[in-house]
Amino acid sequence: MIRIKARAKPDCHDPTILEQAMSAIVRAIALACIFVAGGCSASGPRIPQRTVAEAPASVSAVAIERGRLLTSTVCASCHATGATGDSPLPDATPLREIVGRYSLDQLEVAFAEGFVTTHPAMPGYVFRASEIDDLIAYLETLKTDR
Repeated sequence: MIRIKARAKPDCHDPTILEQAMSAIVRAIALACIFVAGGCSASGPRIPQRTVAEAPASVSAVAIERGRLLTSTVCASCHATGATGDSPLPDATPLREIVGRYSLDQLEVAFAEGFVTTHPAMPGYVFRASEIDDLIAYLETLKTDR
């Protein structure tokens, strides 16, 4: 016959057990906070979630206007930002030509990560996700092959 020795019940008032339990609870809460804070972070890389074909259906007039205002504020000192006209800086390509050279997905990544250009006059802008959505909405209106 095999005898199994019964375990002694843990003493709930034992300081060691209480410390271990509290330590485990604190670690679990801290870990949960880290995951929640990490999930709320807007500083991570932005991955495009839409295709160009889906963009026109999901774009609002408000987003287009915000994008137009953003290009007027940030880009217009060097680039032509509308459907016609010359750029104030002769070497700066009009935005309507840029959207003809690059896909909107490529521009979206460049807006999120920063532009790499061959001329030092171009500032290294990095835009927030909401600004990128607005810029893409506006730039879509400049495409001539829609």
